Amino acid sequence: MKSNILSRKLWNKDFILINLVCCIASYPNSILQSILPVYILDLGGSNAMTGFMMTGLTLLTMVTNLVMAPLLDRIGRQTLLVLGSGLFFLNTLLFCFTDNLTFIFALRVLCGFTTGIFFPVPPIVVADVTDEEHLVDAVGIFGAAGSIAFAVTPTIGLALYNTFGSAVMFISGAVMGGISFVITLFIEEHYSHAERADSASGGRKASGFSVPLLSLMLLPMLLNFIITFSNSPVNTFLTPCGLSRGLRQINLYFIINQGTCIATRLLVGSALKKLSKKTCTFAGILLTSAGTAMIAFAWSMPLMLLSAVAVGIGLTAVTQIFQAESFSVVPEDHRGLAGTAFMLSGSIGTGLGSSVFGAVSAAAGYTITYALAGISALTGLVFHRRYWRKDKGTKK
Repeated sequence: MKSNILSRKLWNKDFILINLVCCIASYPNSILQSILPVYILDLGGSNAMTGFMMTGLTLLTMVTNLVMAPLLDRIGRQTLLVLGSGLFFLNTLLFCFTDNLTFIFALRVLCGFTTGIFFPVPPIVVADVTDEEHLVDAVGIFGAAGSIAFAVTPTIGLALYNTFGSAVMFISGAVMGGISFVITLFIEEHYSHAERADSASGGRKASGFSVPLLSLMLLPMLLNFIITFSNSPVNTFLTPCGLSRGLRQINLYFIINQGTCIATRLLVGSALKKLSKKTCTFAGILLTSAGTAMIAFAWSMPLMLLSAVAVGIGLTAVTQIFQAESFSVVPEDHRGLAGTAFMLSGSIGTGLGSSVFGAVSAAAGYTITYALAGISALTGLVFHRRYWRKDKGTKK
């Protein structure tokens, strides 16, 4: 597989715009993931409450994704992209007007609906505007765009929160959400269901599923679920964990972690020239497990930052390769279903993991929480082996 992230075939107008949408929209999304749990604790809530909130968000995301998946392949991407980004902007804006725990809980759960419409669309647009030769690189660049925001948001958001209060922090998120919405208005539609239906006469572009094809779709979803489940306490509880251990610079974890994610996303395509996909994803699962378990015993920043690097490399390699796989094994007129299903598996993993590990952290503390999370990542090796065993000669 060739890897050329500077190829002119890759960097077309809509690819650039959809990456901007992802990068900018990731700012308010990161605030809600990383700073909102701290705000809830300051208002008198608990980690268990945050976990249940994430469970409600996940359930609503699941329902929304189930409705959205066929619509993406029937009515196209652009309409739903604009609708979803607009609703997410309004959802974020509403956080500026309340400090009531009940309302905050409800608004965060509502994000399951707004993000459920919005966030499945951009990666499918990426697949639509990219040829298969550059797909792994395109998925990596797209992920890197979001990682840039996740790298700096905890630092910026926490600084705004501590200096100016929650209102200013949420306003900054709403502004970025509004800019993201405006950019979506300039992205063209690259998918026509009617044209796909007329041309569906055989080959890998034709409509229809076989049992082996469904199996190849299901296994990446299971792996994505396991990886995001094990990573959920890192996203949700690491800031309060670090602060409870006296690590005032815990925001550096996110900077190093996302910096590593960005570098890894840009280098995975090149790594696949020398290493097989099977080897890269196997190593990725091991690194994710080791890095997550390391947090259990990380009472100093150097160990935390070592964990950030390990998790950044491991989780990125696994999710990037399998997301590209989920697009490449299906006909083009089922990419909406495949892409949404892959993202849904991640949402379920994050939501269920937040609930489970939120309860564990409340009952047993952070050491047990991150040790169990690291062990859970290892179960992905079972499905990893099964997926690559279904090799038809194109996978190594």
